[in-house]
Amino acid sequence: MVFAIVIFLLVGVLSVVNAQVKIVGEGITIEKAQYNTIEYIDGSKDKLYQNTDNGGVELVYVPKATLILNEKEYKQFVKDINKASKRKDIEIVREKYTINSYTWSDDSVYFSDNKTLSVGEIFLVDIEKIK
Repeated sequence: MVFAIVIFLLVGVLSVVNAQVKIVGEGITIEKAQYNTIEYIDGSKDKLYQNTDNGGVELVYVPKATLILNEKEYKQFVKDINKASKRKDIEIVREKYTINSYTWSDDSVYFSDNKTLSVGEIFLVDIEKIK
């Protein structure tokens, strides 16, 4: 009886752990669960710097934004990011987001939330992580 309870608890814990995966890249964090939450540095807003007592400057605020996608939208997002990373000067417009790739940027792909107009950046080295 005790053995059955331990097995049941272990299976329950493993299913919860597997249900949520956290992917961390440079300037972007993706939490994969029932709804996929993409948290990123908002490039459309300025970072806030402050002078220090010793004459230097320190970063005190980095604007963040969040894009929430269901599983179907997230899979399409990943396909769109991969497509944009292979081509130059491409714009892919979807209901919740827009993805852009530019010839002047050879190390990243940009995306924007169509509702909030916040802008995110995914570096090419991080694209393999989000699949």
